[in-house]
Amino acid sequence: MVVCAGGTIRVGDTLIDFVNHHNVDYTLSDCDMPGWPTTDPLVPKKVGSTPGTSTVGLSTPATACDYTYSASCCAKRTNPTIKVQ
Repeated sequence: MVVCAGGTIRVGDTLIDFVNHHNVDYTLSDCDMPGWPTTDPLVPKKVGSTPGTSTVGLSTPATACDYTYSASCCAKRTNPTIKVQ
């Protein structure tokens, strides 16, 4: 899932893979998804042409809904959304 764009995961997933194509680290915060980590996850910046990646583990399986989160440094006016289908 591209960190500033959001994306879709499946019901029951417990891991979300994030990708960062930018030259700065991104902190993910303010997500209302059940099971979201209590410590804000960090997605590292790209190194050369290799994007940074991070896997966020959920403490409970994902349930069908749309959940927003904040990503530091994203220039969007609306927060990215994780869609669980």
